[in-house]
Amino acid sequence: MLVAIPTNYIKKRDLLHSEKSSKEMLAKVGREFFALERYSDALDFFEKAKDLNALNEIKQLAVKNGDTFLLSRLDRFDRNLVSRDEWNAAAVKAQETGRESMSNFAVKRLAAADAATNQKSEALPGAVPLAE
Repeated sequence: MLVAIPTNYIKKRDLLHSEKSSKEMLAKVGREFFALERYSDALDFFEKAKDLNALNEIKQLAVKNGDTFLLSRLDRFDRNLVSRDEWNAAAVKAQETGRESMSNFAVKRLAAADAATNQKSEALPGAVPLAE
């Protein structure tokens, strides 16, 4: 059974944020957007429905296509959803397909993650006050 997907952004917003919208309904609408290759819209509905299988489908598609915009949205939803290897694979694919800005975004994101990890793991001398 197909659900009539909203064609107007206000109707989309209302459906997405209505208390009457069930997770099942949101996931169905997300599937319809996905079938129409409107992946960002589909992601909105999958996130709201907390449909992890559908979120993983979006992630696989994003990595395959080098779509770091979708990966960043997934990463914002759940910091553990996108692995370092997936970011690297997406960056390579984006580079191969001539989307320099998407590739650069992934590289910068990984560099920032590395910097944050190094900052946490390296205690600088004198950074922590001595107990008296």
